Amino acid sequence: MTNNKLVFFDMDGVLIDVGYYEEPSDKIGVSTWRAIYEALGILDEDEKLKRKFEAGEFSSYMSWSDEACRVFQRHGLTEDKFLDVINSQKFMKGARETIDELKKRKMRTAVITGSFTTLAERAKKELGIDNAIAHCNLKFEEGKLSNWELNPCDYEGKVDAFLRLAQKNGVESSECIYVGDEVNDIPLFKKAGFSIAFNCNKQQVKAAASVVVSERDLRTILRYIPRANQIR
Repeated sequence: MTNNKLVFFDMDGVLIDVGYYEEPSDKIGVSTWRAIYEALGILDEDEKLKRKFEAGEFSSYMSWSDEACRVFQRHGLTEDKFLDVINSQKFMKGARETIDELKKRKMRTAVITGSFTTLAERAKKELGIDNAIAHCNLKFEEGKLSNWELNPCDYEGKVDAFLRLAQKNGVESSECIYVGDEVNDIPLFKKAGFSIAFNCNKQQVKAAASVVVSERDLRTILRYIPRANQIR
């Protein structure tokens, strides 16, 4: 592991503590999308769309996300309510210290998430992460949700985003570490040189990773990441 130069993080459940809610599906991960549904009082709509996705009724996860945004719009999501949800999300225990320590170890960092651009940018700014790519950018006019941009960086698109960021940073995929917790991270576990399943309850996710970290403290991953004097 002496050549690892870039550490990638999933966001929901890794950098952001989404709580103890566990998504039982083997195709769907826990995410902050649920927090928006909850704030609008429409968790039943969330469950309905998840089941449709599981059943293959959407052509892709992009179609699923687009329909979710339409649901938010129909139910009157305002910019204030959205920002309340974004700003209420708590960082995982040890997240700040972990990013600070990685900087000391001369590591660059990145987040790839199927969540919201606003939250990814908040994490990037407040934690000092070098790169961020997020899936959904909600746009508001006069305080109301007006439109949205969807970036294909989750599920099958997550690997493409990973490779683009690795290339941008001048490193090979074999020189990267990926830290994730859900089923949509499995393709990244297989692509990165080293992978860590963090705070994960699903057996297929654990089986795909190089190592498993069960503690809900992000600092525990540091034992698997080389210090600066170990990096060539």
